[in-house]
Amino acid sequence: MGLVDKCVQPDPYKRTEEDKAAYSWCINHGIKIGMLAAAEGFKNQNWKIRIVANNKEMISPGEYKKHEILPKLFEMYRHYYKLNTKGKG
Repeated sequence: MGLVDKCVQPDPYKRTEEDKAAYSWCINHGIKIGMLAAAEGFKNQNWKIRIVANNKEMISPGEYKKHEILPKLFEMYRHYYKLNTKGKG
């Protein structure tokens, strides 16, 4: 049994084509969005979202459960994608 087996993992999330386009656009334009454990230890149940864009770091004030984190993460990718492409991609 490895270390990963002991950790709480986010629920699987099936990415849409829009998610994939938004993710790719953000990565190619230096916008990085990821998740951080909200507490120490292997039994962490909550995550925060960390965004680095335009040399600024932002961390979400709220916390997300394992079934919420990945949908919220890709929602943020779509938000930055639409904001910066005026919805034209």
